[in-house]
Amino acid sequence: MADNAEAGSDAQITFKVKTSADSTHVITMAESASVLDLKNKLAGEDLENVPVDRQRLIYSGRVMKNDDTLATYKIKPNNIIHMVKSAASNPAPPASSANVPPPQALPTQHGIWHRQ
Repeated sequence: MADNAEAGSDAQITFKVKTSADSTHVITMAESASVLDLKNKLAGEDLENVPVDRQRLIYSGRVMKNDDTLATYKIKPNNIIHMVKSAASNPAPPASSANVPPPQALPTQHGIWHRQ
């Protein structure tokens, strides 16, 4: 009985991943693979070479979550998963003066602007 359960978890699914750069990849993976596994595959230099944390995968209008398996999304053979590259994450702005806006110019009595 354990063999049957394992055989079911090894079912393969072939689907397409379309990127925002209009390239399309045909990928076959186990349905038991996680979304993170797929992202790691796409992060390879032979495919998209986009870091995992910048990938957003969307299938059937839903953003796919890293911990979910591909089977969770009931991907149909040859259907398309869309990959969108997000901006590099910036967890907290540094406390440097580089991000501080310049002081505002104030008018004087003579209509000449001076900086504070």
